[in-house]
Amino acid sequence: MNAILIFCKSENEEQKSEMYDLLKTADITILHTFFQNVRSISKATYIGQGKCEEIACYLRDEPNIQSVIFSCELSVMQVRELEKIFDLQVLDRTDLILQIFLTRARSAAARLQIESALLKRQMNRLIGTNVHLTRQRAGVTNRGSGEKQLQLDRRLIKTRMIQIQKELKKLDKQRMTQRSSRLRSNLPIVALAGYTNAGKSTIMNGLLDFSKASNYKQVLQEDLLFATLDTSVRLIELPYGQSFLLVDTVGFLQNLPHELVQAFHSTLEDIKMAQLILQVIDASSSQYLENIDTTNQTLEEIDAANIPRLLIYNQCDKTDIHHPTIHHENMYISALCENDCAFLCEQICQNLFGPWCEIDLYIPFNDFSLQQKVRKYTCIQSQKNDENGTRIHGKVRKRFKLNLI
Repeated sequence: MNAILIFCKSENEEQKSEMYDLLKTADITILHTFFQNVRSISKATYIGQGKCEEIACYLRDEPNIQSVIFSCELSVMQVRELEKIFDLQVLDRTDLILQIFLTRARSAAARLQIESALLKRQMNRLIGTNVHLTRQRAGVTNRGSGEKQLQLDRRLIKTRMIQIQKELKKLDKQRMTQRSSRLRSNLPIVALAGYTNAGKSTIMNGLLDFSKASNYKQVLQEDLLFATLDTSVRLIELPYGQSFLLVDTVGFLQNLPHELVQAFHSTLEDIKMAQLILQVIDASSSQYLENIDTTNQTLEEIDAANIPRLLIYNQCDKTDIHHPTIHHENMYISALCENDCAFLCEQICQNLFGPWCEIDLYIPFNDFSLQQKVRKYTCIQSQKNDENGTRIHGKVRKRFKLNLI
């Protein structure tokens, strides 16, 4: 789709770059960009009348443009008035994000959640408009010529929203069953959280490679915003009992539309099940502090702010930051480097299972239970047999030491 873009605030270069990344992800080609630092917002059109006329004049000579996209949020009235002036579809930042989510959703739950958010937004925009939902109206009988089109459209949307909620409740039950199964496994849960495109999926794949988990499919990894919308869960299986479940879910974004946060609330609930959150930050971004704030706000909104966290500054290969390293309790890595993934695994295991402890243990030959535990949890460094058993020296994680003594 061809469009023009209107920046209507004094966005910095990083914010402009993020807007262009959103457009790239949505597969929209921008033929021209207008800049307008709006000091006084027009209630009718957001931008001033003069700028509206300038854009309308440009559009009259450009028949290949299908949409006008604003970098800001527009009200229902503003969209309606701007579409009258430009005689084209007008999209704001939220519309763009919803469109991206719609095209990238893969699971039934994600598609329903996004459709629900779209319908709520459509319902709001029906106020004072006469939107025709011909595709949704297929098969609906005419209940009387006196019924206004607007009332019919609202009723159709409400009916579909009720259907979606019923379907989502069924899927929520399935998700709760899966969560219960994870809890019954007694394996700790680690959740990846952070700004979109910070490299969460790359970290998951890097940890899968390091743990040699060949039986588990790698997750989608693309240099696009919102490459991942669905929750992915993988077993990271390490020796000496150091196994855990790793959860990857949708990335966050500054000013993420509230209806999307609400729509994905049940998906984000997976983060709340975690014993540890890996908060992933793009170390190469000049907006990393703002991105941290966005993640913190979202975790607060879903009641996950009190879960222990590791701050992971990823993509250090794009900077001059030495990696892997820890500085002031912050980790600096590149998930593309195997050594960095090994370093990250060690920090995760220290948080979940405690530090390594030296252990000296005598194991009678007839104590099969103890033998099994030692094989599972202990890194044996030396051993010596006598006629009744084996004396070992090794190391074990603090969490497992009580199982052996």
